[in-house]
Amino acid sequence: MYIQVGTSELSANDHKDAPLAGSITLAQGQSVATTARRSLRVQLVHPPQRISSTNLVSGVTIPPLGLAYLAASLEQAGHHVAVVDAIGEGLDQVFDIDGRALRGLTFEQIIDGIDEKVDLIGMGIMFSCAWPPLRKLIHMIRDRFPNTPIVLGGEHATAMTQEVFNQSPVDYIVRGEGEETLVQLCNHLSQRANVSDVAGLVWRHEGNMQINANRARIQDIDKIPRPAWHYFNVDQYITYAQPHGSAEGRSIPMLATRGCPFQCTFCGSPGMWGTTWRARDINNVVDEMETYIERYGANDFQFEDLTAVIRKDWVLAFANEIMRRKLKINWQLPSGTRSEAIDKEAARAMFTSGCKQFTYALESGSTEMLQRIKKHIKLDKAFASAKSAMGAGIRVQAGFIYGYPDETLRQMFQTYKTILRCAIVGFHEVSVSTLQPLPNTEMFEIINAKRPIKVDDAYLDSIFGYLSIWQQKSWNPRISDFFLRLSIMATYASFFSLSFLMRPQRAFAFVRGMFGSRSGGKLARIIKGLVRNARTARVSSAPTA
Repeated sequence: MYIQVGTSELSANDHKDAPLAGSITLAQGQSVATTARRSLRVQLVHPPQRISSTNLVSGVTIPPLGLAYLAASLEQAGHHVAVVDAIGEGLDQVFDIDGRALRGLTFEQIIDGIDEKVDLIGMGIMFSCAWPPLRKLIHMIRDRFPNTPIVLGGEHATAMTQEVFNQSPVDYIVRGEGEETLVQLCNHLSQRANVSDVAGLVWRHEGNMQINANRARIQDIDKIPRPAWHYFNVDQYITYAQPHGSAEGRSIPMLATRGCPFQCTFCGSPGMWGTTWRARDINNVVDEMETYIERYGANDFQFEDLTAVIRKDWVLAFANEIMRRKLKINWQLPSGTRSEAIDKEAARAMFTSGCKQFTYALESGSTEMLQRIKKHIKLDKAFASAKSAMGAGIRVQAGFIYGYPDETLRQMFQTYKTILRCAIVGFHEVSVSTLQPLPNTEMFEIINAKRPIKVDDAYLDSIFGYLSIWQQKSWNPRISDFFLRLSIMATYASFFSLSFLMRPQRAFAFVRGMFGSRSGGKLARIIKGLVRNARTARVSSAPTA
Protein backbone atom coordinates (compact mmCIF):
# COMPACT_ATOMS: atom_id res chain seq x y z
CA MET A 1 0.00 0.00 0.00
CA TYR A 2 1.29 3.46 -0.92
CA ILE A 3 0.80 6.87 0.66
CA GLN A 4 2.44 10.26 0.38
CA VAL A 5 3.88 11.93 3.46
CA GLY A 6 4.55 15.62 2.86
CA THR A 7 6.96 15.79 -0.05
CA SER A 8 8.30 12.28 0.60
CA GLU A 9 6.68 8.92 -0.04
CA LEU A 10 6.29 6.05 2.38
CA SER A 11 5.40 2.49 1.51
CA ALA A 12 3.66 0.71 4.37
CA ASN A 13 4.93 -2.58 2.95
CA ASP A 14 8.55 -1.40 2.67
CA HIS A 15 8.70 0.26 6.09
CA LYS A 16 6.91 -2.16 8.37
CA ASP A 17 9.30 -1.42 11.24
CA ALA A 18 9.01 2.36 11.00
CA PRO A 19 7.24 4.07 13.91
CA LEU A 20 3.71 5.06 12.86
CA ALA A 21 1.60 7.73 14.45
CA GLY A 22 -1.66 5.88 13.87
CA SER A 23 -3.49 3.55 11.55
CA ILE A 24 -6.83 3.19 9.89
CA THR A 25 -8.54 -0.15 10.06
CA LEU A 26 -10.03 -0.91 6.67
CA ALA A 27 -12.11 -3.75 5.32
CA GLN A 28 -10.57 -7.22 5.60
CA GLY A 29 -7.73 -6.07 7.86
CA GLN A 30 -6.23 -3.52 5.49
CA SER A 31 -4.45 -0.55 7.03
CA VAL A 32 -2.94 2.79 6.05
CA ALA A 33 -0.41 4.58 8.24
CA THR A 34 -1.29 8.25 8.81
CA THR A 35 -1.00 11.25 11.08
CA ALA A 36 -3.11 14.00 9.49
CA ARG A 37 -4.93 13.74 6.18
CA ARG A 38 -2.61 12.77 3.36
CA SER A 39 -3.03 12.15 -0.32
CA LEU A 40 -4.09 8.69 -1.37
CA ARG A 41 -3.05 7.06 -4.60
CA VAL A 42 -6.36 6.20 -6.26
CA GLN A 43 -6.47 4.00 -9.35
CA LEU A 44 -9.64 4.38 -11.40
CA VAL A 45 -10.48 1.66 -13.91
CA HIS A 46 -12.79 2.06 -16.89
CA PRO A 47 -13.71 -1.57 -17.67
CA PRO A 48 -14.05 -3.03 -21.18
CA GLN A 49 -17.31 -2.52 -23.07
CA ARG A 50 -19.66 -5.35 -23.85
CA ILE A 51 -20.35 -5.35 -27.59
CA SER A 52 -22.16 -7.24 -30.32
CA SER A 53 -22.57 -6.89 -34.05
CA THR A 54 -26.37 -7.00 -33.59
CA ASN A 55 -26.86 -4.87 -30.46
CA LEU A 56 -27.63 -1.24 -31.23
CA VAL A 57 -26.37 0.21 -27.95
CA SER A 58 -22.96 -1.44 -28.37
CA GLY A 59 -22.40 0.79 -31.38
CA VAL A 60 -21.87 3.68 -28.94
CA THR A 61 -18.35 4.20 -27.63
CA ILE A 62 -17.72 7.45 -25.79
CA PRO A 63 -15.24 8.61 -23.14
CA PRO A 64 -16.55 7.97 -19.59
CA LEU A 65 -18.12 11.13 -18.23
CA GLY A 66 -18.81 9.70 -14.78
CA LEU A 67 -15.26 8.50 -14.21
CA ALA A 68 -13.83 11.79 -15.51
CA TYR A 69 -15.96 13.74 -13.01
CA LEU A 70 -14.77 11.48 -10.18
CA ALA A 71 -11.15 11.89 -11.23
CA ALA A 72 -11.57 15.68 -11.24
CA SER A 73 -13.13 15.69 -7.76
CA LEU A 74 -10.38 13.49 -6.32
CA GLU A 75 -7.72 15.63 -7.94
CA GLN A 76 -9.29 18.82 -6.56
CA ALA A 77 -9.31 17.23 -3.09
CA GLY A 78 -5.56 16.64 -3.32
CA HIS A 79 -5.46 12.91 -4.00
CA HIS A 80 -3.23 11.34 -6.62
CA VAL A 81 -5.22 9.86 -9.50
CA ALA A 82 -4.25 7.33 -12.15
CA VAL A 83 -6.59 5.82 -14.74
CA VAL A 84 -6.62 2.61 -16.73
CA ASP A 85 -9.07 3.32 -19.53
CA ALA A 86 -9.55 -0.17 -20.91
CA ILE A 87 -11.80 1.01 -23.74
CA GLY A 88 -9.84 4.07 -24.82
CA GLU A 89 -6.58 2.14 -24.75
CA GLY A 90 -8.02 -0.84 -26.62
CA LEU A 91 -10.63 0.44 -29.05
CA ASP A 92 -9.60 -1.99 -31.78
CA GLN A 93 -9.26 -5.02 -29.53
CA VAL A 94 -12.03 -7.55 -28.83
CA PHE A 95 -11.80 -10.60 -26.60
CA ASP A 96 -14.15 -13.14 -25.10
CA ILE A 97 -15.12 -13.70 -21.48
CA ASP A 98 -17.46 -16.63 -20.85
CA GLY A 99 -19.08 -16.21 -24.26
CA ARG A 100 -19.45 -12.43 -23.97
CA ALA A 101 -17.53 -10.22 -26.40
CA LEU A 102 -15.75 -7.25 -24.82
CA ARG A 103 -14.01 -4.30 -26.46
CA GLY A 104 -10.87 -3.00 -24.78
CA LEU A 105 -7.81 -4.14 -22.89
CA THR A 106 -7.87 -7.73 -21.63
CA PHE A 107 -8.25 -8.28 -17.92
CA GLU A 108 -4.56 -9.18 -17.61
CA GLN A 109 -3.59 -5.96 -19.40
CA ILE A 110 -5.82 -3.92 -17.06
CA ILE A 111 -4.34 -5.49 -13.94
CA ASP A 112 -0.80 -5.02 -15.25
CA GLY A 113 -1.61 -1.32 -15.66
CA ILE A 114 -2.56 -0.84 -12.00
CA ASP A 115 0.15 0.68 -9.79
CA GLU A 116 1.46 -1.97 -7.41
CA LYS A 117 1.55 0.61 -4.61
CA VAL A 118 -1.96 1.96 -5.08
CA ASP A 119 -4.08 2.75 -2.00
CA LEU A 120 -7.57 2.39 -3.46
CA ILE A 121 -8.95 0.90 -6.68
CA GLY A 122 -12.21 2.36 -7.99
CA MET A 123 -14.56 1.29 -10.77
CA GLY A 124 -18.02 2.18 -11.97
CA ILE A 125 -20.81 0.18 -13.56
CA MET A 126 -23.70 1.93 -15.25
CA PHE A 127 -25.31 -0.97 -17.12
CA SER A 128 -26.38 -4.11 -15.26
CA CYS A 129 -25.61 -6.29 -18.27
CA ALA A 130 -21.92 -5.51 -17.68
CA TRP A 131 -21.92 -7.12 -14.23
CA PRO A 132 -20.98 -10.74 -15.14
CA PRO A 133 -17.65 -9.84 -16.80
CA LEU A 134 -16.92 -7.01 -14.35
CA ARG A 135 -17.49 -9.38 -11.43
CA LYS A 136 -14.79 -11.66 -12.85
CA LEU A 137 -12.43 -8.71 -13.29
CA ILE A 138 -12.96 -7.66 -9.66
CA HIS A 139 -12.08 -11.17 -8.45
CA MET A 140 -8.92 -11.12 -10.57
CA ILE A 141 -7.95 -7.71 -9.20
CA ARG A 142 -8.46 -8.99 -5.66
CA ASP A 143 -6.17 -11.95 -6.38
CA ARG A 144 -3.41 -9.59 -7.52
CA PHE A 145 -4.07 -6.94 -4.84
CA PRO A 146 -5.30 -8.88 -1.79
CA ASN A 147 -4.77 -6.00 0.65
CA THR A 148 -5.95 -3.06 -1.45
CA PRO A 149 -9.51 -1.81 -0.90
CA ILE A 150 -11.83 -1.83 -3.91
CA VAL A 151 -14.71 0.65 -4.32
CA LEU A 152 -17.52 0.35 -6.84
CA GLY A 153 -20.14 2.89 -7.87
CA GLY A 154 -22.73 3.49 -10.56
CA GLU A 155 -26.32 2.57 -11.31
CA HIS A 156 -25.97 -1.21 -11.01
CA ALA A 157 -24.02 -0.99 -7.75
CA THR A 158 -26.70 1.34 -6.40
CA ALA A 159 -29.59 -0.81 -7.57
CA MET A 160 -28.19 -4.25 -6.67
CA THR A 161 -26.03 -3.48 -3.63
CA GLN A 162 -26.69 -6.74 -1.79
CA GLU A 163 -25.99 -8.86 -4.87
CA VAL A 164 -22.77 -6.99 -5.60
CA PHE A 165 -21.54 -7.57 -2.05
CA ASN A 166 -22.50 -11.23 -2.08
CA GLN A 167 -20.95 -11.96 -5.46
CA SER A 168 -17.71 -9.97 -5.35
CA PRO A 169 -14.95 -8.96 -2.93
CA VAL A 170 -15.62 -5.21 -3.13
CA ASP A 171 -15.02 -3.36 0.12
CA TYR A 172 -17.06 -0.23 -0.53
CA ILE A 173 -20.03 0.73 -2.66
CA VAL A 174 -20.86 4.35 -3.42
CA ARG A 175 -24.60 4.69 -3.91
CA GLY A 176 -26.11 7.44 -6.03
CA GLU A 177 -24.25 10.60 -6.98
CA GLY A 178 -20.62 9.78 -6.37
CA GLU A 179 -18.30 12.79 -6.23
CA GLU A 180 -18.78 13.89 -2.63
CA THR A 181 -19.03 10.36 -1.25
CA LEU A 182 -15.86 9.13 -2.93
CA VAL A 183 -13.85 12.17 -1.86
CA GLN A 184 -15.07 11.86 1.73
CA LEU A 185 -14.25 8.14 1.72
CA CYS A 186 -10.70 8.86 0.53
CA ASN A 187 -10.31 11.60 3.14
CA HIS A 188 -11.43 9.21 5.86
CA LEU A 189 -9.12 6.47 4.67
CA SER A 190 -6.19 8.88 4.81
CA GLN A 191 -6.97 9.83 8.42
CA ARG A 192 -7.82 8.06 11.61
CA ALA A 193 -11.51 8.13 10.82
CA ASN A 194 -14.31 5.61 10.88
CA VAL A 195 -16.19 5.41 7.58
CA SER A 196 -19.53 4.82 9.31
CA ASP A 197 -20.36 8.53 8.98
CA VAL A 198 -19.71 8.73 5.23
CA ALA A 199 -23.18 9.30 3.81
CA GLY A 200 -24.00 7.36 0.66
CA LEU A 201 -21.52 4.58 1.48
CA VAL A 202 -22.05 0.86 1.94
CA TRP A 203 -19.06 -1.03 3.33
CA ARG A 204 -17.87 -4.41 4.47
CA HIS A 205 -17.03 -4.92 8.14
CA GLU A 206 -16.03 -8.32 9.45
CA GLY A 207 -17.78 -9.90 6.51
CA ASN A 208 -21.05 -8.05 7.06
CA MET A 209 -22.59 -5.31 4.95
CA GLN A 210 -22.91 -1.94 6.70
CA ILE A 211 -25.28 0.61 5.16
CA ASN A 212 -24.71 4.27 5.98
CA ALA A 213 -27.28 7.04 5.72
CA ASN A 214 -28.22 8.21 2.23
CA ARG A 215 -26.43 11.25 0.87
CA ALA A 216 -28.38 14.28 -0.26
CA ARG A 217 -27.94 15.36 -3.87
CA ILE A 218 -25.25 17.95 -4.58
CA GLN A 219 -26.95 21.33 -4.33
CA ASP A 220 -24.65 23.53 -6.40
CA ILE A 221 -23.55 21.44 -9.37
CA ASP A 222 -21.52 24.35 -10.74
CA LYS A 223 -19.03 23.66 -7.94
CA ILE A 224 -18.32 20.17 -9.29
CA PRO A 225 -15.01 20.40 -11.16
CA ARG A 226 -15.18 19.77 -14.88
CA PRO A 227 -14.30 16.28 -16.14
CA ALA A 228 -10.57 15.54 -15.85
CA TRP A 229 -10.17 14.52 -19.48
CA HIS A 230 -6.38 14.76 -19.23
CA TYR A 231 -6.43 11.24 -17.78
CA PHE A 232 -8.08 9.89 -20.94
CA ASN A 233 -7.16 9.77 -24.61
CA VAL A 234 -10.13 11.86 -25.67
CA ASP A 235 -8.76 12.41 -29.16
CA GLN A 236 -8.73 8.65 -29.70
CA TYR A 237 -12.47 8.49 -28.91
CA ILE A 238 -13.17 11.49 -31.14
CA THR A 239 -11.33 9.89 -34.04
CA TYR A 240 -13.13 6.59 -33.44
CA ALA A 241 -16.39 8.51 -34.06
CA GLN A 242 -19.01 6.34 -32.38
CA PRO A 243 -20.90 8.95 -30.32
CA HIS A 244 -24.35 8.48 -28.84
CA GLY A 245 -26.05 10.60 -31.46
CA SER A 246 -25.10 11.07 -35.07
CA ALA A 247 -21.49 11.77 -35.97
CA GLU A 248 -21.48 15.41 -37.07
CA GLY A 249 -17.80 16.23 -36.69
CA ARG A 250 -15.44 15.96 -33.73
CA SER A 251 -17.88 14.85 -31.06
CA ILE A 252 -17.45 15.08 -27.30
CA PRO A 253 -19.97 14.24 -24.53
CA MET A 254 -21.09 16.78 -21.96
CA LEU A 255 -23.60 17.32 -19.17
CA ALA A 256 -25.50 20.57 -18.73
CA THR A 257 -27.95 19.31 -16.12
CA ARG A 258 -28.32 16.53 -13.57
CA GLY A 259 -31.34 14.49 -12.63
CA CYS A 260 -34.91 14.24 -13.86
CA PRO A 261 -38.09 15.39 -12.07
CA PHE A 262 -40.25 12.61 -13.52
CA GLN A 263 -40.91 9.06 -12.26
CA CYS A 264 -41.35 6.82 -15.29
CA THR A 265 -41.87 3.32 -13.92
CA PHE A 266 -39.29 1.69 -16.22
CA CYS A 267 -36.48 4.17 -15.52
CA GLY A 268 -33.68 3.77 -12.97
CA SER A 269 -33.22 7.51 -12.53
CA PRO A 270 -35.46 7.92 -9.43
CA GLY A 271 -33.52 5.19 -7.61
CA MET A 272 -30.13 6.57 -8.62
CA TRP A 273 -30.66 10.33 -8.66
CA GLY A 274 -33.97 10.99 -6.94
CA THR A 275 -36.37 13.35 -8.71
CA THR A 276 -34.50 16.64 -8.46
CA TRP A 277 -33.46 18.35 -11.70
CA ARG A 278 -30.68 20.90 -11.54
CA ALA A 279 -29.18 22.93 -14.37
CA ARG A 280 -25.68 24.34 -14.54
CA ASP A 281 -25.00 28.02 -15.03
CA ILE A 282 -25.24 28.87 -18.73
CA ASN A 283 -21.87 30.59 -18.85
CA ASN A 284 -20.22 27.67 -17.10
CA VAL A 285 -21.53 25.25 -19.73
CA VAL A 286 -20.53 27.40 -22.71
CA ASP A 287 -17.13 28.11 -21.16
CA GLU A 288 -16.57 24.36 -21.02
CA MET A 289 -17.59 24.02 -24.66
CA GLU A 290 -15.07 26.70 -25.64
CA THR A 291 -12.38 24.84 -23.71
CA TYR A 292 -13.03 21.69 -25.74
CA ILE A 293 -13.06 23.64 -28.98
CA GLU A 294 -9.60 24.95 -28.18
CA ARG A 295 -8.18 21.77 -26.64
CA TYR A 296 -9.62 19.05 -28.89
CA GLY A 297 -10.94 20.88 -31.92
CA ALA A 298 -14.43 19.75 -30.86
CA ASN A 299 -17.34 21.04 -32.95
CA ASP A 300 -20.12 18.58 -32.08
CA PHE A 301 -21.35 18.53 -28.48
CA GLN A 302 -23.53 15.62 -27.38
CA PHE A 303 -25.39 16.32 -24.15
CA GLU A 304 -25.90 13.04 -22.29
CA ASP A 305 -28.30 14.55 -19.76
CA LEU A 306 -31.14 12.44 -18.41
CA THR A 307 -33.62 15.17 -19.36
CA ALA A 308 -31.86 18.26 -20.65
CA VAL A 309 -34.81 20.46 -21.58
CA ILE A 310 -37.18 21.11 -18.71
CA ARG A 311 -37.40 24.91 -18.72
CA LYS A 312 -37.84 27.01 -21.84
CA ASP A 313 -36.08 29.99 -20.28
CA TRP A 314 -32.95 27.91 -19.62
CA VAL A 315 -32.68 26.48 -23.13
CA LEU A 316 -33.33 29.92 -24.67
CA ALA A 317 -30.62 31.47 -22.54
CA PHE A 318 -28.24 28.64 -23.45
CA ALA A 319 -28.90 29.04 -27.18
CA ASN A 320 -28.58 32.82 -26.99
CA GLU A 321 -25.25 32.59 -25.18
CA ILE A 322 -23.85 30.30 -27.89
CA MET A 323 -24.99 32.79 -30.53
CA ARG A 324 -23.65 35.76 -28.56
CA ARG A 325 -20.19 34.14 -28.56
CA LYS A 326 -20.56 33.32 -32.28
CA LEU A 327 -19.60 29.66 -31.81
CA LYS A 328 -19.80 27.67 -35.05
CA ILE A 329 -20.71 24.30 -33.58
CA ASN A 330 -23.30 21.54 -33.58
CA TRP A 331 -24.98 20.27 -30.46
CA GLN A 332 -27.34 17.34 -29.91
CA LEU A 333 -29.60 15.76 -27.31
CA PRO A 334 -29.32 12.04 -28.15
CA SER A 335 -30.62 10.66 -24.84
CA GLY A 336 -34.16 11.92 -25.21
CA THR A 337 -35.93 15.00 -23.97
CA ARG A 338 -39.34 16.34 -23.04
CA SER A 339 -41.51 18.27 -25.44
CA GLU A 340 -43.23 20.77 -23.15
CA ALA A 341 -40.54 23.44 -23.28
CA ILE A 342 -39.90 23.31 -27.03
CA ASP A 343 -42.17 25.55 -29.11
CA LYS A 344 -41.47 27.56 -32.29
CA GLU A 345 -39.48 30.22 -30.45
CA ALA A 346 -37.32 27.71 -28.58
CA ALA A 347 -36.83 25.52 -31.66
CA ARG A 348 -35.68 28.46 -33.81
CA ALA A 349 -33.19 29.56 -31.17
CA MET A 350 -31.91 26.01 -30.68
CA PHE A 351 -31.37 25.44 -34.40
CA THR A 352 -29.76 28.81 -35.00
CA SER A 353 -27.31 28.14 -32.15
CA GLY A 354 -26.33 24.79 -33.67
CA CYS A 355 -28.78 22.20 -32.35
CA LYS A 356 -29.12 19.75 -35.21
CA GLN A 357 -30.86 16.73 -33.69
CA PHE A 358 -32.64 15.44 -30.64
CA THR A 359 -34.89 12.63 -29.52
CA TYR A 360 -38.40 12.81 -28.10
CA ALA A 361 -38.91 10.04 -25.54
CA LEU A 362 -42.57 9.24 -26.30
CA GLU A 363 -42.46 5.57 -25.17
CA SER A 364 -46.01 4.58 -26.19
CA GLY A 365 -48.82 5.53 -28.53
CA SER A 366 -51.47 4.44 -26.02
CA THR A 367 -52.74 7.08 -23.62
CA GLU A 368 -53.66 4.27 -21.21
CA MET A 369 -50.10 2.94 -21.19
CA LEU A 370 -48.65 6.42 -20.84
CA GLN A 371 -50.69 6.86 -17.67
CA ARG A 372 -49.67 3.47 -16.28
CA ILE A 373 -45.95 4.07 -16.82
CA LYS A 374 -46.29 7.61 -15.38
CA LYS A 375 -45.16 9.21 -18.62
CA HIS A 376 -46.84 12.55 -18.21
CA ILE A 377 -47.01 13.73 -21.81
CA LYS A 378 -49.80 14.54 -24.23
CA LEU A 379 -49.12 13.02 -27.64
CA ASP A 380 -50.80 15.82 -29.59
CA LYS A 381 -48.66 18.40 -27.79
CA ALA A 382 -45.56 16.30 -28.39
CA PHE A 383 -46.33 16.16 -32.12
CA ALA A 384 -46.93 19.92 -32.19
CA SER A 385 -43.57 20.44 -30.53
CA ALA A 386 -41.89 18.07 -32.99
CA LYS A 387 -43.40 19.96 -35.94
CA SER A 388 -41.96 23.18 -34.51
CA ALA A 389 -38.54 21.54 -34.21
CA MET A 390 -38.63 20.08 -37.72
CA GLY A 391 -39.93 23.36 -39.10
CA ALA A 392 -36.89 25.08 -37.63
CA GLY A 393 -34.59 22.57 -39.35
CA ILE A 394 -33.83 20.16 -36.49
CA ARG A 395 -33.64 16.41 -37.17
CA VAL A 396 -36.06 14.65 -34.83
CA GLN A 397 -36.14 11.08 -33.57
CA ALA A 398 -38.80 9.44 -31.39
CA GLY A 399 -38.25 6.60 -28.93
CA PHE A 400 -40.85 3.91 -28.25
CA ILE A 401 -41.12 0.74 -26.16
CA TYR A 402 -43.01 -2.46 -26.91
CA GLY A 403 -43.86 -5.20 -24.41
CA TYR A 404 -44.98 -3.54 -21.19
CA PRO A 405 -46.11 -6.34 -18.84
CA ASP A 406 -49.81 -5.47 -18.99
CA GLU A 407 -49.85 -4.09 -22.54
CA THR A 408 -52.58 -5.49 -24.76
CA LEU A 409 -52.23 -6.14 -28.47
CA ARG A 410 -54.64 -3.25 -29.05
CA GLN A 411 -52.39 -0.88 -27.11
CA MET A 412 -49.34 -2.20 -28.89
CA PHE A 413 -51.07 -1.55 -32.22
CA GLN A 414 -51.81 2.00 -31.07
CA THR A 415 -48.07 2.51 -30.63
CA TYR A 416 -47.49 1.06 -34.09
CA LYS A 417 -49.98 3.54 -35.58
CA THR A 418 -48.32 6.39 -33.70
CA ILE A 419 -44.98 5.38 -35.20
CA LEU A 420 -46.52 5.45 -38.68
CA ARG A 421 -47.88 8.89 -37.81
CA CYS A 422 -44.30 9.91 -37.01
CA ALA A 423 -43.27 8.87 -40.53
CA ILE A 424 -46.13 10.80 -42.11
CA VAL A 425 -45.51 13.95 -40.05
CA GLY A 426 -41.83 13.86 -40.92
CA PHE A 427 -39.86 12.44 -37.99
CA HIS A 428 -36.47 11.48 -39.36
CA GLU A 429 -35.96 8.31 -37.30
CA VAL A 430 -37.52 6.18 -34.59
CA SER A 431 -36.02 3.87 -32.00
CA VAL A 432 -38.09 0.86 -30.92
CA SER A 433 -36.90 -1.17 -27.94
CA THR A 434 -38.39 -3.75 -25.63
CA LEU A 435 -39.44 -3.19 -22.06
CA GLN A 436 -36.78 -4.36 -19.63
CA PRO A 437 -37.48 -4.56 -15.87
CA LEU A 438 -34.29 -2.85 -14.78
CA PRO A 439 -33.14 -3.32 -11.17
CA ASN A 440 -34.37 -0.77 -8.65
CA THR A 441 -37.27 0.40 -10.81
CA GLU A 442 -40.99 0.40 -10.13
CA MET A 443 -41.48 -1.74 -13.24
CA PHE A 444 -39.19 -4.41 -11.79
CA GLU A 445 -41.32 -4.54 -8.64
CA ILE A 446 -44.56 -4.72 -10.66
CA ILE A 447 -43.35 -7.70 -12.70
CA ASN A 448 -41.59 -9.37 -9.78
CA ALA A 449 -44.78 -9.26 -7.69
CA LYS A 450 -46.67 -11.25 -10.33
CA ARG A 451 -43.90 -13.46 -11.62
CA PRO A 452 -40.72 -13.51 -9.48
CA ILE A 453 -37.65 -12.49 -11.44
CA LYS A 454 -34.57 -14.61 -10.88
CA VAL A 455 -31.75 -12.10 -10.78
CA ASP A 456 -29.03 -14.21 -12.37
CA ASP A 457 -26.66 -13.84 -15.29
CA ALA A 458 -29.36 -14.88 -17.75
CA TYR A 459 -31.51 -11.99 -16.53
CA LEU A 460 -28.58 -9.58 -16.85
CA ASP A 461 -27.88 -10.86 -20.35
CA SER A 462 -31.51 -10.21 -21.28
CA ILE A 463 -30.99 -6.55 -20.37
CA PHE A 464 -28.17 -6.41 -22.91
CA GLY A 465 -30.55 -7.83 -25.50
CA TYR A 466 -33.24 -5.16 -25.21
CA LEU A 467 -31.71 -3.21 -28.10
CA SER A 468 -30.54 -6.20 -30.04
CA ILE A 469 -31.79 -6.88 -33.53
CA TRP A 470 -32.99 -10.38 -32.67
CA GLN A 471 -32.46 -11.14 -28.96
CA GLN A 472 -35.26 -9.24 -27.25
CA LYS A 473 -37.05 -10.95 -24.38
CA SER A 474 -40.74 -10.42 -23.66
CA TRP A 475 -41.90 -9.80 -20.09
CA ASN A 476 -45.53 -9.72 -21.19
CA PRO A 477 -47.33 -13.08 -20.77
CA ARG A 478 -49.56 -12.22 -23.77
CA ILE A 479 -46.64 -11.65 -26.13
CA SER A 480 -44.02 -14.24 -27.10
CA ASP A 481 -40.36 -13.42 -27.68
CA PHE A 482 -40.78 -14.27 -31.35
CA PHE A 483 -43.84 -12.05 -31.82
CA LEU A 484 -42.15 -9.17 -30.02
CA ARG A 485 -39.03 -9.43 -32.18
CA LEU A 486 -41.06 -9.75 -35.35
CA SER A 487 -43.15 -6.72 -34.37
CA ILE A 488 -40.08 -4.57 -33.87
CA MET A 489 -38.57 -5.59 -37.20
CA ALA A 490 -41.89 -4.98 -38.98
CA THR A 491 -42.22 -1.58 -37.29
CA TYR A 492 -38.78 -0.45 -38.44
CA ALA A 493 -39.51 -1.68 -41.96
CA SER A 494 -42.87 0.11 -42.00
CA PHE A 495 -41.51 3.40 -40.67
CA PHE A 496 -38.53 3.70 -42.98
CA SER A 497 -40.38 2.42 -46.05
CA LEU A 498 -43.09 5.01 -45.54
CA SER A 499 -40.58 7.74 -44.66
CA PHE A 500 -38.39 7.13 -47.72
CA LEU A 501 -41.43 6.76 -49.98
CA MET A 502 -42.82 10.11 -48.89
CA ARG A 503 -39.42 11.83 -48.83
CA PRO A 504 -37.04 10.10 -51.28
CA GLN A 505 -34.27 12.58 -50.58
CA ARG A 506 -33.89 11.06 -47.13
CA ALA A 507 -32.99 7.69 -48.64
CA PHE A 508 -30.16 9.34 -50.56
CA ALA A 509 -29.07 11.22 -47.42
CA PHE A 510 -29.01 7.94 -45.51
CA VAL A 511 -26.77 6.33 -48.13
CA ARG A 512 -24.43 9.33 -47.99
CA GLY A 513 -24.32 9.02 -44.22
CA MET A 514 -23.38 5.36 -44.45
CA PHE A 515 -20.31 6.12 -46.52
CA GLY A 516 -19.35 9.63 -45.40
CA SER A 517 -17.54 10.94 -42.33
CA ARG A 518 -20.73 12.64 -41.12
CA SER A 519 -23.50 10.15 -40.52
CA GLY A 520 -26.35 12.67 -40.79
CA GLY A 521 -28.43 10.58 -38.38
CA LYS A 522 -28.21 8.06 -35.56
CA LEU A 523 -29.27 5.08 -37.68
CA ALA A 524 -26.42 5.39 -40.20
CA ARG A 525 -23.93 5.94 -37.39
CA ILE A 526 -25.24 2.89 -35.47
CA ILE A 527 -25.09 0.63 -38.52
CA LYS A 528 -21.52 1.72 -39.21
CA GLY A 529 -20.68 1.02 -35.59
CA LEU A 530 -22.14 -2.48 -35.72
CA VAL A 531 -20.21 -3.24 -38.90
CA ARG A 532 -17.05 -2.03 -37.19
CA ASN A 533 -17.82 -4.22 -34.15
CA ALA A 534 -18.12 -7.28 -36.38
CA ARG A 535 -14.95 -6.44 -38.30
CA THR A 536 -12.96 -5.75 -35.13
CA ALA A 537 -14.10 -8.99 -33.51
CA ARG A 538 -13.15 -10.89 -36.64
CA VAL A 539 -9.64 -9.50 -37.01
CA SER A 540 -8.71 -8.93 -33.36
CA SER A 541 -5.89 -11.12 -32.15
CA ALA A 542 -6.33 -10.29 -28.48
CA PRO A 543 -6.03 -13.35 -26.23
CA THR A 544 -8.92 -14.57 -24.10
CA ALA A 545 -8.59 -13.52 -20.45
